[in-house]
Amino acid sequence: MSDKPKFIKVPIFSAVLFLVLFTAAIGYSAYSLITNQSATQASTTSSTKVTFAPAKKDKAELQFYVMSFCPYGNQAEDIIKPVHDLLGAKADIRPQYIFDKIPNLVEYCKSRTGDIAQCAKYVEGGYFKDEKECVAQVTADNKECNNEKNFIKAQNGAFYGSLHGRVEANQDVREICAYNQAANKNDWWAFIDNVNKNCTSQNADTCWEEQAKKANLDTAKITQCFNTEAIDLIEKELALTNSNNIQGSPTLMVNGVAFPPENSYTQDGKGTVTIGKKIITQDKFRSPDALKEAICAGFKKAPKECSTVLADLVAAAGSQPSADAAGCATN
Repeated sequence: MSDKPKFIKVPIFSAVLFLVLFTAAIGYSAYSLITNQSATQASTTSSTKVTFAPAKKDKAELQFYVMSFCPYGNQAEDIIKPVHDLLGAKADIRPQYIFDKIPNLVEYCKSRTGDIAQCAKYVEGGYFKDEKECVAQVTADNKECNNEKNFIKAQNGAFYGSLHGRVEANQDVREICAYNQAANKNDWWAFIDNVNKNCTSQNADTCWEEQAKKANLDTAKITQCFNTEAIDLIEKELALTNSNNIQGSPTLMVNGVAFPPENSYTQDGKGTVTIGKKIITQDKFRSPDALKEAICAGFKKAPKECSTVLADLVAAAGSQPSADAAGCATN
């Protein structure tokens, strides 16, 4: 199996989960298992020479686009943390979060929970045993989708969500607030690590506070930020994800350039990226040392820490597929 990137889309509503597997046949739900377009366009050989050479800055910048409970985004955070620990404030390493904006909830839900008028086709495709079952399921899914409690709502009537549900959207905002408030970014990283290990997209609304306290963060300030700044913060993230055409979590950008480059992946798994005098093989694209090399290539004058070789992470038994192979796709 090749290491070309794949992205997984999952439904917000558990009622339609089993239907996702059949989406390719008829397309009952807009949520589906998809292959990232870059993967289908990947070279079949390893002959393509790809060089990573971002424009240089006095202070190199890494923006990493994630969702708080995308497992692949969490794995990317594990890879990024050693780089942060090494470079510290010498590099600008900043999280960015992926949201959906829903101007019209009724139309949004209609496009994602199926069309009753198409039930005959759904039955023919094997989704349901009969039209009665189809009508009941689609109606229930649509009702659940239209439940405003599943989204963050702005005063102007717009709704905002995150791929894994309302709780994830809430946590995305809290993590932005925590990052902006943390004078010592090590505290933010401790918070992220605590949440990733101890909370889920179902319980984070009640779980996060203890994890923040353990990381020496001010939970009252985070809550105040959430209550007063959430919409503005989300809109800023949307502006960035839209302008940079972010397609999924994780997406890493060094000085505005995606790393690893899309065309560096090959179907035979033998792709490479040249960074300065170093050649990074495809199986190491998303390792701490490869990411360090990418960031250090973005400095006008690289700090001495760039000569340090960072060790690979040891995968835990039963862990998710590596972050260089998969991700959570945007809607």
